[in-house]
Amino acid sequence: MPITIYFSGVEATLAQVREKFWILKGRQCVKSTLSRCFLCKKYTVRPGNQEIAPLPPDRVLESPPFSISGLDFAGPFFIKDSDKKHYLLLFTCATTRALHLELLPSMSTEQFLLAFRRFISRRRLCSTIYSDNAKTFKRAELELKKFWRCMLHPSVQDLFSTHGITWKYIVEKGAWWGGFWERHFRTIKTCLRKIIGRSSLSLNELVTVFIEIEAMINSRPITYIYDDPSEHSPLTPAHFLIGKRLLSLPVTRVSREDLTGSRLSLLKRYRHQQNLLNQFWNRWRKHYLLSLRSMNICPPSKVTCQFKVDDVVLIHDDRFPRNLWSMGKIIETYTGRDGKIRSCLVKTKNNAIRRPVQLLYNLDV
Repeated sequence: MPITIYFSGVEATLAQVREKFWILKGRQCVKSTLSRCFLCKKYTVRPGNQEIAPLPPDRVLESPPFSISGLDFAGPFFIKDSDKKHYLLLFTCATTRALHLELLPSMSTEQFLLAFRRFISRRRLCSTIYSDNAKTFKRAELELKKFWRCMLHPSVQDLFSTHGITWKYIVEKGAWWGGFWERHFRTIKTCLRKIIGRSSLSLNELVTVFIEIEAMINSRPITYIYDDPSEHSPLTPAHFLIGKRLLSLPVTRVSREDLTGSRLSLLKRYRHQQNLLNQFWNRWRKHYLLSLRSMNICPPSKVTCQFKVDDVVLIHDDRFPRNLWSMGKIIETYTGRDGKIRSCLVKTKNNAIRRPVQLLYNLDV
């Protein structure tokens, strides 16, 4: 029957049925029948959903700036009077939301190592680095493949292992899993559109623009700005880097006599600086962390994540329309720290791929 009327829905199907039959509770019967139609499900089924997971310890525990960092890149960028490509390497602190940018002339292993050495020399040595999944690079354009080959180079791995750096990957196609660094890309792109527009910059001009964008982002408030002048000034990532906003007015110059004090006065000054840093962290806990609770959390009643092993699912693919998406069978599920299913390993006709539940459509076959 649905083929005869070209899957026109409940109303058209019910009207066609009543040409020959009168079924008691016909509308309910038609709805129940159409809900079991496999072809209809491919176009009407909704994607999986899940409650927003609590932030990981790396985001909510105090740690020195850039101790926990996210790594990604943007580009290519073209230089005035040159056809050479340049790439922007981004380091984001997971706790303080500070940003560090490096402009690379190429995506070679040598250039990445030099940029990484500059980063740890100017900031600090990382304990954990997050980045996109390896398969994301393997299936992307040529530039991304070059970057991933750079990451897998023995010299890079030796550098990380020597310094005890742990590298963690987010799930493939789950860009929101790396939201704490992906959000910076949006800010950078907005600044570039407004500052550069259609202009063409030289290498030095482009480097200057990126450093100024870095200073602007590190000086942005991460806590609420109060109207009461007696309240504290808003906290920024720069407070954890240099003790104040990068764009603040310079402090009053201190005379040499004030600096050459006794041992007791120097210790007093040191304690004062430590107290300021402790105040920054207290405000970070009380204001910044609490502000993260205002995110739009999906109510439990609306969660539609009902996946289990052997379920047949439709796999979302941005490159194709829905009727060309691949299907597969779930062979393994992965739960988060809260015990809820966050991603699944799906077996397709070609290979096995891992996807977040938000990109899977359960066909209930």
